[in-house]
Amino acid sequence: MVIDRKVQNILPSEQYGTYFSLTGYSMLFMILLDLGLTNFNNRQVAIDNKNYDTNFWSITNAKILLTIAFFALAFIFGLVLKFHSNDFLILGLLCTNQAILSFNNFFRSNISAIHKFKTDAILSVIDRLFVILSLGAIIWTSLLPVKLTLVSFIISQTIGLIITFSLSIYCIIKYFGIPRFCFNFSKLYDIIYQSLPFALIIAFMTLYTRIDSVFILKLIPNGREQSGIYAMAYRLLDAAAIIGTLLAGQLFPLFSSNLSDKSKIYSIVKWSSAISLIPVLAATFICFLYGNEIMQLLYPEKYNNLSGYIFSILIWCVPGMFLINIFGTLLTSAAHLKKIIYLSVIACVLNIAGNLLFINNYGLIAVAVTAVITQLFFGIMCLVLSRKLF
Repeated sequence: MVIDRKVQNILPSEQYGTYFSLTGYSMLFMILLDLGLTNFNNRQVAIDNKNYDTNFWSITNAKILLTIAFFALAFIFGLVLKFHSNDFLILGLLCTNQAILSFNNFFRSNISAIHKFKTDAILSVIDRLFVILSLGAIIWTSLLPVKLTLVSFIISQTIGLIITFSLSIYCIIKYFGIPRFCFNFSKLYDIIYQSLPFALIIAFMTLYTRIDSVFILKLIPNGREQSGIYAMAYRLLDAAAIIGTLLAGQLFPLFSSNLSDKSKIYSIVKWSSAISLIPVLAATFICFLYGNEIMQLLYPEKYNNLSGYIFSILIWCVPGMFLINIFGTLLTSAAHLKKIIYLSVIACVLNIAGNLLFINNYGLIAVAVTAVITQLFFGIMCLVLSRKLF
């Protein structure tokens, strides 16, 4: 968070706005890297550890093929959208990072499935720790003969992800042993088929949370600069999303392995809600009241009233995000996937329609309000469905 903020303050708004928009764009295709395989594997291994050995190479081979498709589609649509030639270098680096991250998440899904949460938590922050140390050395010292540029910022993330990749492989071999190599096309097809519902959920959720960056870039005049302003306001949401993702990663195997005991499920929901939702609501209200002051403190060189106003709106996404992380995870672990898919489709329609209808007249305000409505709708509906089913 500190490093991202410093980088955002140092780099020109247009450059960081380009980075923010292209990151959001690359994430629209990220579903191709996984197709729900990671969540499927996490649930399967949580139910029976023996599924690790039968799933590992089939999923790994599938992800290699999917990575090729991911790069191809991201660049083809980039050409269709007429990205600048310089954008493709940044896009290539970002796609590489997304691909490595996808493999890291798959490897870690095996570790969290057997409740090695401490190891999983450490692995989840190693790449960010490397970025903090390396960029901190570049920004505040002369230890490294490297200048801070957008490219060096992204490459530092790449190196951190590669370190996590290596350590994740070491950990799964330590806990599970070396998996027997095998390639069974019918097994591969069966795994992908079973994971498709997970893939649809992730695809629609990624779409409604990341397509706004593309709308800003392409539909608002001076879109790159406006993306930079929106990125400033969005930064704390990204930080909250990381915490929420860690929470969901802990809850998913807990829910999956205790579905037959409703009292245990109720207990897990109760403590997870208490430790997350109450602080989140308090923090959201404080951020809403002091949005301008927070933005001015975080970005003294680039602050303007619009960024503070947008932040005060966007921060209300956070309660919805945490409701999804708790109750959406519960519904997913219990295999109520059709209900989640329907909700995610409605959320996508709300988000896309809201942006297309109002972005020309209201700009970033329309984008922010639409994001809040979408997140709160999805989160509240997950809560309502969970109460009915459990």
